[in-house]
Amino acid sequence: MSVITSVPLISDRFSPPSAFTTCARAAASSGFVDELLVWDQMTNFWPRQLWTPEHSPMAAVLPDLDSYADAFALSAHVLAGAPDLGVAISTDAVRRGPAELFQTMLTLQTMTERHATVMIGAGEAKQTTPFGWKRSEGLGRLEDQLRTFRALWDAAEPIDREGNFWSLRHAWMGSARGRRPQVWALGGGPRLLDLGTSYADGMAAIVPSVFPTPDAFKASVDDLKAALARKGRDPENFHFGLWFMALVHPDEEVIRKAMQGNLVRWMAAIAGRLEMEAWREEGLEPPLPPGWHYATKLMPVSLSDSEIEEVLAKVTDEMVERSYVHGTAEQVATEVQTYVDAGATWVSVCDLLPLVLDPEDAQLGLTRNIEICRRLKAGRAGCP
Repeated sequence: MSVITSVPLISDRFSPPSAFTTCARAAASSGFVDELLVWDQMTNFWPRQLWTPEHSPMAAVLPDLDSYADAFALSAHVLAGAPDLGVAISTDAVRRGPAELFQTMLTLQTMTERHATVMIGAGEAKQTTPFGWKRSEGLGRLEDQLRTFRALWDAAEPIDREGNFWSLRHAWMGSARGRRPQVWALGGGPRLLDLGTSYADGMAAIVPSVFPTPDAFKASVDDLKAALARKGRDPENFHFGLWFMALVHPDEEVIRKAMQGNLVRWMAAIAGRLEMEAWREEGLEPPLPPGWHYATKLMPVSLSDSEIEEVLAKVTDEMVERSYVHGTAEQVATEVQTYVDAGATWVSVCDLLPLVLDPEDAQLGLTRNIEICRRLKAGRAGCP
């Protein structure tokens, strides 16, 4: 079975929804893309001070990076125009109730001829704290989400279930069933991994941020498969998904120039390695303190100019180089294939380079991503 390929649909509220449908149809018509990946974001990763024409030509045409479209509403609109694509939506366990999320995913599943998948993480401070939610409740809410999703799907009559934050009392959502939407756990840590192998259909993480080498990823896959088997679950009926933080372009000099820019260097600082101590293990000094993790600490809207400059000053060229999968479509596909060989069943190349390109060149990002998918589908990433 070939790997499932997914391309990110990076949405905003400045563009008409029809523009995203056009992108989806182009991906579908290629025959090499299985799914769209849509991020459920409230606030982006970059401080607003960095989004200026000085740092990116795109800032002259896109007023900000924080005006995200609602991932679920936009997915419904796009699937109506491209039903032969599946959709994977990444979200957190905090901001939507499990019954509501279950209903939404059942609905989206009726709109696609493939799979509708929701990837649920424990949450990010930047998504929750400013809007009145407690990120610290994330793991308890994630358990509620995963267990409730399974309980409601299996329910043949009204059910009761005790939860950490959400409990069911004679809950019933009807008997309509079709293809089952999938629910995956997103992230890492002992408790999240335990919840994922107990109740989810798959798990997803990011490369190189979590797994800088295919061997490191394979070791994790082997451990998770062993955990699944101990729990009486079929390891071969479980997905291992990877997002690749990438920079893709046919001109190496374009990538090198982007690596010198603050937008690319900022992501290397906060997410090049999600655990700061991992940098030290690789012989590099971390740009942020021990124990700092973007999910719990990053509040980009609140950062001052001096705080931003202090972080960027600690980012080295070598750190940027190691933070991304980068190169031509062929080179990136070859690297992604090594992770497929190590056990990845689902991949999405999240190319950040279009954010810092001229608008005309940025529009070619989807074409380059489709080319990566073509090579992966061929099973020979280096094929012509």
